[in-house]
Amino acid sequence: MAMYARNPHGGPPLVEDVITQADVSKATFYKYFSSVEQVIAELGAVLTAEMVQSLVNIYRGSERPYFRMAVATQLFLLRSVTDRVWAAFVSHTDILASNNVVFQGMRGHVLASRDEEIMDFKNLDAALTLAAGALLEAMRKIVRGGKTPEQSYVEEVMTMILRGLGVEHGLAGQTVRESANFIRETAPALLPWWRDPWA
Repeated sequence: MAMYARNPHGGPPLVEDVITQADVSKATFYKYFSSVEQVIAELGAVLTAEMVQSLVNIYRGSERPYFRMAVATQLFLLRSVTDRVWAAFVSHTDILASNNVVFQGMRGHVLASRDEEIMDFKNLDAALTLAAGALLEAMRKIVRGGKTPEQSYVEEVMTMILRGLGVEHGLAGQTVRESANFIRETAPALLPWWRDPWA
């Protein structure tokens, strides 16, 4: 994770870089892993499970799908602001690949929101590309930025994702405000990694 944070524009680090950072021998590395890609996949699975558990913990069960999507997306962005090492790594993994549980959750929320006529789009793949792509690029921008982004940046990205998925302007803004308040009220007691970046 540290190697990704050092080079947020690059690809996976070399084994030599990882063993130097971890202060272990090449033999020790290869005792546990066959490649850097295997390490990335395993750590990505752990971080995915952690974020899924965070989402399970924070939801009360009565939220509508578009609200859950807003909460999930904002949590990814807020964690990126407070933990750039995490964000640098996660934004380069397959956490939003189509076969991943996080992506499948997003897919379910988007489809249910369209069924409720909250979202309006014709092509599901295009809608998911927009949502996942905007989220990942925003995470990468946060990592590359030298200073803490303004709260308005995170909220505007979320508003634009909702608007791009066909959510009415007023409802998109209201959903972003309400989901931000929901996170700040519930996250401190439920998410061990939570820290309000603008408190």
